[in-house]
Amino acid sequence: MTTAQLVGALPIARLGRSANSIAFFKALIFIRTAALFACATACGVGAPYAVFIAAAVAAGLVQGAAFGYLRDSANYLVVQSQMTRALALAAFASDLTFLVTPILAASLGSVSASFSIAAIAILGAVPAMILPSARCNVEPQAAETRTKSVTPEVLLWLGCACASSAAISGIEVGAVSLAMGFNLQAGYGAIFTGSLCAASLVGSMGNGLLNKAYSKQQVAAMFLSIIIGMALILQNSFGLSILGCALVGICAPSLGIHYSLQLNRLVTPEMRAEVFSALKISTSFGTILASATLGSTSVTLTLTASIWMLACALVAILSKDFIIGRRLTETRLSGGAGLATAPALTAGRRSERNDR
Repeated sequence: MTTAQLVGALPIARLGRSANSIAFFKALIFIRTAALFACATACGVGAPYAVFIAAAVAAGLVQGAAFGYLRDSANYLVVQSQMTRALALAAFASDLTFLVTPILAASLGSVSASFSIAAIAILGAVPAMILPSARCNVEPQAAETRTKSVTPEVLLWLGCACASSAAISGIEVGAVSLAMGFNLQAGYGAIFTGSLCAASLVGSMGNGLLNKAYSKQQVAAMFLSIIIGMALILQNSFGLSILGCALVGICAPSLGIHYSLQLNRLVTPEMRAEVFSALKISTSFGTILASATLGSTSVTLTLTASIWMLACALVAILSKDFIIGRRLTETRLSGGAGLATAPALTAGRRSERNDR
C-alpha cells in the first residue's frame, strides 16, 4: 500500500486538477473504502493472496492524492485566519489516531482479521461522509497567474518534511531497539513512542491555542530543538532519551503546520492538491528511509543520519531566507512592479515581511 501510494499520488492528483476538490476527495475515499472492503472479503473467504494484494494496491494508489485534496479542501472550508488552528486540530487527530488505531485493530483482529479491516475501512470513510460540500473549483482567472508547482522553494520544504519524518520515524520504528539497548523487554519500547506522541499532542494543542504562523527564527529554533532531542536520545541515558523524545514530539506538529502553510502560499490554487500530495510522498519517503536504514544498520546510525538530515535542512532554510531576502530587496530597488500583479507572489512577499 505504501509503494502504491508513492507511485499513484501525483498522477491521480493531476486527474482532479480542474475538479471540485471536496467532490474529488469523496470519490477517492469511496474507491479506498471499496478496496479495503475487497481486502476484508478476500481475507474472509480465503481468496488467493494475489487478490488481497491487488485490493491493497488499489487502496494505496488513491491514498496520497486523497490526503492532498483533503488538505486543499481546508482552503474552502476554513477562514484563513483560523487555518493554523484547523491544521493543529488535524495534527492532534492524526496523533490520536496513531495511538488508538493499532490498539483497535489488534482488539478487533483477535476476533476476526476481516472484521478488523472492515471496521478500519468504515472509520476511514467517515471524513467523506461528514465533510460539507462547497464551491471550490479553480476560477478561470487563476490560469493567468499559473506557476510551476515544483520550484526550488517548494522542493526545499518538501525536503524539510522528509527530514522531519525520517527523524520521527527513526524513533517510532526504533523504539524496540532503544528499549532493548537499556536491557528492557521489547514492550517497553512503547514508553518512547508514548512520550513522543504525548508531547506531540501537547504541541498540537499549543498550536491550536496560539493560532499563529511562525517566523524563520522560531522555525530554526524548532529544528535545533529536534536536533538536540535526537542527540539526547543517543546519550545512553534512559531519562535523557525520554526527554529527547519529548523535545522531538512537541516541535513536530509546529513544523508540519509550517510546511503546509508555506506550500499553500507558494503555488496557485489549481496546483495545491498536487503539492500537498507531494508532501505526503515526502513524509512517507522519510519513513521508508528511516525504516530501511534501521533494518540494514542500527538505531544509533539511523538517529545520527537523521540529525545530519535535519542539520542540512536547517542550513538550507537559513540560506534560502538570505537569498530570497536579497532578491526581494533588489527587486524593490529596480522598481519591479510586475510582482505586485501576481497574487501568489504578493502573498509570498507579505509572508517574508512577516517573517522578518
